[in-house]
Amino acid sequence: MNIFGRALAAAAPVAFALALGIAPGAPARAQSADYRTLGALTFDGIPPLSPAVEKRVDRYMPCRGTRFLQWLPHAGMLVAIRSCRSVRLARLSGALAKPRPLTSLRRPVPWIRSRGDLLAFVRRSHGHAQLYLRAGSAPARQVTGGDVLRGTPLWSGAGPSLAFYGAGPADGRGAVYIENTAQGGMPRLVVGALSGRWRLLDWSRDGRRLLLGDVTRPQGNVLYLLAVKSGSLERLPVPPARIAAARFAPGGSAIYLLSDQGGQFERLFRFDLRTHVLQPVSPKASWDVEQLAVSRDGRYVAYTVDEDGRSILTVIDNRLKLALPIPWLRDGLIGNMRFDCRDRLAFTYQSARHPPGVYVYDPGRRVLARWTAPAGERKTRLLAAARLIHYPTWDRVNGERRMISAYVYLPPAPGPAPVLILLHAGVHSQFRPRWRPFIQFVVNELGYVVIAPNVRGSSGYGTPFRDLADGRRRQYAVRDIGSLLVWIGLQPGFDVHHVVLMGRGYGGWLALDSLATFDGHLRGAIDVAGIADLADYVTHAPAGRIERRMAEFGDTDDPPVARFLRHISPLGEVQRIRSPVLIVQGLDGRGSRAAESRQLAYLLRFHHDKVWLLTAGDAGNDFSPPADRAAFFATAAQFLTRLAKKGAP
Repeated sequence: MNIFGRALAAAAPVAFALALGIAPGAPARAQSADYRTLGALTFDGIPPLSPAVEKRVDRYMPCRGTRFLQWLPHAGMLVAIRSCRSVRLARLSGALAKPRPLTSLRRPVPWIRSRGDLLAFVRRSHGHAQLYLRAGSAPARQVTGGDVLRGTPLWSGAGPSLAFYGAGPADGRGAVYIENTAQGGMPRLVVGALSGRWRLLDWSRDGRRLLLGDVTRPQGNVLYLLAVKSGSLERLPVPPARIAAARFAPGGSAIYLLSDQGGQFERLFRFDLRTHVLQPVSPKASWDVEQLAVSRDGRYVAYTVDEDGRSILTVIDNRLKLALPIPWLRDGLIGNMRFDCRDRLAFTYQSARHPPGVYVYDPGRRVLARWTAPAGERKTRLLAAARLIHYPTWDRVNGERRMISAYVYLPPAPGPAPVLILLHAGVHSQFRPRWRPFIQFVVNELGYVVIAPNVRGSSGYGTPFRDLADGRRRQYAVRDIGSLLVWIGLQPGFDVHHVVLMGRGYGGWLALDSLATFDGHLRGAIDVAGIADLADYVTHAPAGRIERRMAEFGDTDDPPVARFLRHISPLGEVQRIRSPVLIVQGLDGRGSRAAESRQLAYLLRFHHDKVWLLTAGDAGNDFSPPADRAAFFATAAQFLTRLAKKGAP
């Protein structure tokens, strides 16, 4: 059996091939004439990269950013300084002080914290997240193996212990483990046989209890207290609702939580563990409260509101019964807020024109200070701002056109300019104006307008809006892209005849489905680890996520639902995709995404030769290794440059 036959047999029966108009056993152009490898990278159908383009891309990559990680017990804080090639950990002793380097990592990691000279971090290995510990300059010790780790670890506030959620030792169901970093050895199983998908939310100050959330049920999360010593679970009588975060209040007699209880948007609540009274803390608003932090003595509670994608920070003074809004940083994102023992609030702030930097707010003095020196401040003033716009879509709400939010980045030169529509990754995610060097490159160097819409199904705009694209309404989001094309055609500075789509994950599916639907009106698409088969995406969901995905997409055990999902999947629409496509995929990822991306490229080549395929053997679906990401950006830049030329196919 040839390559095409093996791929098709693994993905679908012969009937599926016939439905595509391809005879079983037909020869596949699985490999193009332009085929070469460079380390872990494979360039298939991609012409040699222009050194000039690579050099121009590199100019935007070195602009570093610094992120706050944690306050240190004695003085200062731990920060991560990221450049284009590595991540350096450093101690920062005060505002604008010179960072003192501690260690360096070859690639970014999703989570890292320290306790004395001990470093704990998570990184991917062979497609799975793994927990590592490193003491001083000694080699790192791998704590987990296989597919065990399934969440973010938590340090104990009362000792050298680390808790994490993962797969159980026997049946694969959920379990909570504790690693005593002082003793070493195997992690201790605290409780196992947890059905569904759980999250560790907080560890009490005395180290005796863990706060857990069962996030399996799409109709609402359930909170539990776990006794660390005995392993007993106590369900808290909080009415089921979406719970984004939860923290113990000082003293452990109450819990602060973010929930959409009783409304469409998430608010800040306080739940008393003795009286079981749930009391709202933040006022009702038409935006989600997204983060919270509580000072050590409980006097201050900080939270941020996701206002149309931007973070708005408020600090509550419980002693004076005052809400202190912080008006200075309103055009970007705030992340990882933490109070120190002196009630100072540290966080990371970034925006479209400013790389991540560390700020500290002193609520007692009401003073905001920047702790990290600006990175290339003179250059960033010349970058494109993220301008918030709203465009009308195809349906109505209360008799008025439904409006969709989008961020627009305008090039410095007058138009008409080609347009890149950038689609966010998660099914229920949101595009937000964070620091994105590639966008700045595309706008300032290639002359594209970049538009990033938050079509229906996106988070941040209330529960009803988030659910508007679920089930049989999945393609309603595609119709929102059609409405955006109409809006683009009305803008004098935009070239409606040169519009390209780009998306990762779910955004990749949305880009390709939109390309199939509006192929005559689009120049092409960039698909980064996109979902090529929605039915397979639901059926082979990781443990604990199947119920939620079925609520979002439908029950694939129902044949009409499975047929519908395959019909609107890129693998079922190859005949309708005639425009150029760049497919980017890491091969070291979980699930069948890598096989499906390559299969999609091969199937598309039965109909045209305008398919570029870039793969990396050492990257997952996020394509995060610095060398791989640099190659991806250069390849995407060359692809967009070709599509922007007049007369390009």
